[in-house]
Amino acid sequence: MLRYLLIATLFFAVTQLHAQGPRLSIQGILKKANGDAVTDGSYNLTFRLYTTPTGPISAAVWDEIQTGVDVISGIYSTVLGNDSTLTIAFNQLYYLGVTVGSTEMTPRIQLTSAPYALALIGTTNQFPSSGIVKADSVRVAGGVLARGGAPGANGASKNGYAFTGNNGDKDSGLFSVGDGQVSMYVNNLKMLTATPDSVAIRSDLRFNNNSNINYNGLNDWRLVEVDNFQTDNEGWKTYAPKPGESNGWNNINNPAPVNCPTEGTATNFTGKYLLPGSNNALLKKYFDLTNAGTYTQIKVKFKYYFLDTWNARGYNDNNDRQNDVGYGAFASSEDGNNFRISWWGHAWSTNYVDNMLGGGFQAANKWGGTAAHTDCMSNGEMTAFKNGTDTGFWCMFGTGLNEAISDERWGVGMIEIWVK
Repeated sequence: MLRYLLIATLFFAVTQLHAQGPRLSIQGILKKANGDAVTDGSYNLTFRLYTTPTGPISAAVWDEIQTGVDVISGIYSTVLGNDSTLTIAFNQLYYLGVTVGSTEMTPRIQLTSAPYALALIGTTNQFPSSGIVKADSVRVAGGVLARGGAPGANGASKNGYAFTGNNGDKDSGLFSVGDGQVSMYVNNLKMLTATPDSVAIRSDLRFNNNSNINYNGLNDWRLVEVDNFQTDNEGWKTYAPKPGESNGWNNINNPAPVNCPTEGTATNFTGKYLLPGSNNALLKKYFDLTNAGTYTQIKVKFKYYFLDTWNARGYNDNNDRQNDVGYGAFASSEDGNNFRISWWGHAWSTNYVDNMLGGGFQAANKWGGTAAHTDCMSNGEMTAFKNGTDTGFWCMFGTGLNEAISDERWGVGMIEIWVK
C-alpha cells in the first residue's frame, strides 16, 4: 500500500498562459507503506479537490488526471490546472486528494497560503475572496465597469465609477458620458455635470434639509420654490377690503379670500400671471420654508404687470399729480402683522412714452392700451431678513390704484422664492 506527503507550500501561479484559468503548483512525496520512496518512474496521478477532509470521491468539486508524471526519489512536481481548468472560486478551504492507480491516498492535504500571499492580508491591504478589497493605489487598464448604474446598464459602456448603496438597483457614481464631460449621478439621477466651460446643476433640484451652494466659503442664494401659474393659481388668493377700509391688508374672514384668475399665454412674452378682480384687493400667499434648510435672509423675485392707463410719476391732462403705484410686501401673519412694504414700482406714463417715441401716435394706439392685456412688465425683487424663529412668511402684492378695473389694472406672475 502506498501513502504520500506534500512537503512544499501550495500556491497560485502568477500568470495565466494561453487564456487558461489559474494554475496551482504543487510538490509532493510518494512513499510505500514501509516509509520507502516509490520506485523512480512515470506515474498516472489523479488530483481531486474537496471541501471536507474526508468523504466519498464523488463529493469532489474539481478533478484532473495527469499521465506520465515523473517521480524521482519519491518526489514529484506538477501544476494543477494544466489539463482541467480550475474553475472553482477559492473563497473557502479546500483539501487535495491524490490517487495513484485506483486508490486515493490518505490523509487529504489542506491547501494553505504561500508566504508572500499572506502579505495581502494586513493593516493597509486586504484582498480576500469575499468582503472589502482595499489598496493604497489601483491602476485599472481599459476603464472601470459601472455596476448597474447609469449610463450603461450593468456597466456596458465602461465609462465611469459606480458606488452601489443599499437600494441595490439605484447606483451613484461619476461618469463621463461624452467627450469633455463628467456627470455625477445619485440614485441614477444626474445631479451635476461639468465641462471645460460650465458646471450645471439638475434643473429641478431643490436645496432642502440644510443643503447649500457655497462660493469661496460663503453661502449663496438658493431657489426653494417657483410659481409660474402654468396650470393653476399655485395657492395664491385675492383678499378684498373689509367694509370701511381702503385695502385688503388685514381682511381674514370678511369677505373670504377667492381664487385669482390667470391671464396671459406662454407665447406672448408675458407668461401667465395673477389678475385680481379689483384694484383695492391684495394678493396673499403663505410660503412654508420648514424644509428650506438653514437661512437668515429671504428674497422674492417676481414680475409686476401694468394694464391700461397708468400715469405714474407724472401728471394727467388736467395737470393733476398721479399716484399710480404697485407694491410688494412681507408679513408674518395673514392679517398683515409686521406688514412691511419692500418694493414699489410705477409704469411709464402714456404721455411720456408717446413723447419719447417721437409722438404722432393715434389715441387708440398709445401705450395705455386696454384692461384686457398687459402693457408694461417690470421685473421686481424684494429682500428681507428671517423674522425671528418663523418657519415661513406671508408674501403680499397690491396697488394704489383707485380707478375701476375697466380703466387700469395690475397683476403679478413668475414668482421665485430664494433663501440664504
